[in-house]
Amino acid sequence: MFSPDFAPDNVISMPNHLPPQAIEAEEVVLGGILFDPEAIARVIKILQPEDFYVGSHKNIYQAAVRLHQSQQPTDLLFVTSWLESHGLLHNVGGRNKLASLLNSCVSAVNVDALAELIREKAQLRAVIQTALQMARTAMDAPLTEMSATSVIEMGQQKLLELRQLTVPCQMKLMADIIPDVYAEIELANNGEDAIEVNVPTGFYDLDGVIGGMPFGALTVVGGRGGIGKSTWALDIGIRAAASGLTTAYFALEMSASQMVKKTLSRLAAPHVPADLLFKRNALRESHWNPLAQASDEGMALPFWLNDNPVITTSQIKGDLQDIQARCGSVSLVIVDYVQLIEPMRRERGENRVQEIDSILKQLRAIAKQFNCAVLGLAQLKREVDSRSEKRPTKADFRESGGFEQEAAVMLGLYREDYYDKQTTQKGIFEVSVLKSRFSSETTVNLLFDERFGQFKNLAQSQY
Repeated sequence: MFSPDFAPDNVISMPNHLPPQAIEAEEVVLGGILFDPEAIARVIKILQPEDFYVGSHKNIYQAAVRLHQSQQPTDLLFVTSWLESHGLLHNVGGRNKLASLLNSCVSAVNVDALAELIREKAQLRAVIQTALQMARTAMDAPLTEMSATSVIEMGQQKLLELRQLTVPCQMKLMADIIPDVYAEIELANNGEDAIEVNVPTGFYDLDGVIGGMPFGALTVVGGRGGIGKSTWALDIGIRAAASGLTTAYFALEMSASQMVKKTLSRLAAPHVPADLLFKRNALRESHWNPLAQASDEGMALPFWLNDNPVITTSQIKGDLQDIQARCGSVSLVIVDYVQLIEPMRRERGENRVQEIDSILKQLRAIAKQFNCAVLGLAQLKREVDSRSEKRPTKADFRESGGFEQEAAVMLGLYREDYYDKQTTQKGIFEVSVLKSRFSSETTVNLLFDERFGQFKNLAQSQY
């Protein structure tokens, strides 16, 4: 009967203690690579074969790495063949071991987070190994005639080497950065061929103030439930995708079917009101042709939807990596909405404010990692409805002050006709710039046609 073996380098002599390890995570990662050969491209950026605690797992991962480097698939057949040709198949537990890894995996979506966990355990083992070596050196110092200062200096050097392996230096010399930034500025000022440095919202007054949603940064937009946050964000996403920008929408509140119906009504405006698409036998003959045209238009958009109601930032990152692998890049990520994101396991047990703070930090990190604009929707406090002035402020963002801390731009949404059905401001949709690192605070008015979920510019201002 096959039993797990442990890589020699991972054996640490500590009585009554097992070294840090995550064997189940190793199995899931390997199963994910066998299940989805595209997963190796993500994992290989995180893990080295030596990071695996179980020796057979190290060999299986080494096989996948070699296959990937030779541009071959990392599925069950190829990995089995590689191990067999290198005389390692029996050592890893044979075909049954590989089959059990594959059968235990239903998705490769979490391999990134689990790979990070495996690497963290490997780093902890390396720290322990270094500490034990330092202890042995110190114990032998009287025999080797090493001074305490020499032992300390040697230990510091080993820890420094370990830190450089686990935490690569992020410092950059200004002289190395300026040429790229200068070239970017040139491309952004190249007349009709100028590249976008932000993702436009599509509303010229708003873009005139904030310059669009910045790449590599988090933009948050808050509003009370029912005010039109999702519809507005969807409109922005459709506009971005229609201009050729790859867009990913994470709908934690609505289903993909509901999102697509709203999209089709928006694209078919002013011919097919959205409410008819949610009713039985509500469409007339005149609706079908514009609906078909809207369907064709929607199918051509680089617009990706995830309607998983229970999702973490790690899963969001995994999906974006998949999109990036298929499309080359992702420009706009919309999260609807932030407070519904599941906290990572290590954050559970923290209070709600800490959880939201951590989620916002991770969304900002995703924006930087993918150099994309992240638009995070947020619910505002219920107290907004009970006061006389209902226009949102920064303090109204619910459950966290992290919104102001992490966001480059904060927007608040307001509709007078949401609270007063008799108002003369019917259809006016106010977007307040509550914070912007790149502009002043102001309010921009749009026209909202609720029947079709469509927003329109009002008379253009000059900026």
